[in-house]
Amino acid sequence: MGGPSMSGRREIEMAGPDVPLAGVPLRTALLVAFGLTVAVWAAAGVHFSRHMADLDVRTSEVRERYLLAQRQLMTARTQVLLSSVLLRDAVLDRDRVSAETARAAVERALDGAAASLNAYDPNLESPAEVTRLERLRTEIGQLRRTMHGVLASDATEWSARATPLLRGQLAAGRQAFMVVAGELGSLNRASFVDHNTRISGLYRRAQRRTWEVFGGALLLSLAIVLLAVRHVGRLEREVAGQNRRGLELQQGLQRLSSELIRVREEERRTIARELHDEVGQSLTAIKFEIAAAQHVLDETAGPAGLLDDVRPIVERTLQTVRDLSHMLHPAVLDDIGLSAAVDLHIKEFRRRHDIGVEYAETGLDERLPREVETVAYRIVQEALTNVAKHSRAATCVVSLVRLAHSLVVVVGDDGAGFECARRPAMARRGLGLVSMQERAMQLGGSLVVESAPGEGTRIVAELPLPETMAPVPVAEDQQGPVVGSVA
Repeated sequence: MGGPSMSGRREIEMAGPDVPLAGVPLRTALLVAFGLTVAVWAAAGVHFSRHMADLDVRTSEVRERYLLAQRQLMTARTQVLLSSVLLRDAVLDRDRVSAETARAAVERALDGAAASLNAYDPNLESPAEVTRLERLRTEIGQLRRTMHGVLASDATEWSARATPLLRGQLAAGRQAFMVVAGELGSLNRASFVDHNTRISGLYRRAQRRTWEVFGGALLLSLAIVLLAVRHVGRLEREVAGQNRRGLELQQGLQRLSSELIRVREEERRTIARELHDEVGQSLTAIKFEIAAAQHVLDETAGPAGLLDDVRPIVERTLQTVRDLSHMLHPAVLDDIGLSAAVDLHIKEFRRRHDIGVEYAETGLDERLPREVETVAYRIVQEALTNVAKHSRAATCVVSLVRLAHSLVVVVGDDGAGFECARRPAMARRGLGLVSMQERAMQLGGSLVVESAPGEGTRIVAELPLPETMAPVPVAEDQQGPVVGSVA
């Protein structure tokens, strides 16, 4: 009897203990991978945005400096031309009062031209640009001195000197200023074009750099995703291995439980046989010997009532031994089959408890395999015990139905019932339900408990039959599992 238990224990040891998941959990791995991917793309986007913003700022600065320089040169040209026009008008007017007014206007125009040149911000900051800017300042000074000389002379001489002055000295100075201003404007435009060319190159490099950054971000994201997928795959393999080991452990425990149940049944059968054959026969022999002794005492006029107290003790002891033998393993189950054994047990149950029990069976004309009959009988026995202990039922129904490939056992009562989802309610019924379920699983069957508060309880067990057994004819109303009910 110890061999099967050791076998079951070896199977459990081979299954091994559960190994916890190594590394990062699955959800954390996915979240970290997603977070890193988002961070990489965010960093690439920030880099691109900052670079483009810097290029935009530089472009705006170059454009503003160019436009400002052009405006300053244009203002200087305009003021120089205005001073020439004012001087011409004063010379042609030949009025001393007008000359003073013209002198002040010419001063303002030349001061405006000089102020524009002083505010000029060189773009190239090259010697050529600085030299031309100084030449413009020199030309303005020369024009100022020339115009002051004309306006300071006698007005009567203006008419004679007007033509050579305006076409000669003044025109030459003005033309020199315009030439230098044009050269400076050309340098400014060249600077603007050069800056634009360099900025275009920066844009191209920025575009190439952007593609490099985004390409690197894409490759890094793919690497992160691949690492996450690899980690997830490893976790899935570990989980699958744990599930497999858990299933093997569960199967080993189930085999061990089945083996323990089988061994227990064998031990019960052996003990019941010993009680019935040895102790029972010895008590029966004692009973006969007491009867013979009583007969001898009666014939020899011995003391009356000497053995009257002994005979009931022996009879009660004999009945107790028979009850124990029947409880451990009913011999009638091996002798006349499942249906008769269940019927006898129900009759004994009615005698002991004030509960009405209805019994019905279908298709049990032939004997079933011994293990099937034993499990079915034990399920009925355990279920009726629970009815007597917990249900507070008035009536109960027991049904055995043989289908084509299975035996259905149904035990239902009209008792108080309980809420199946609540574990404490299940636990109060002791190990009976667990034992019934283990017995059903021992044969590869199933057991379902249906109950609700105030609606009674119904236990339905379906036990598979060996395929070698000839199927019994099944009526149309017996195609599914038969469920007992209480009226």
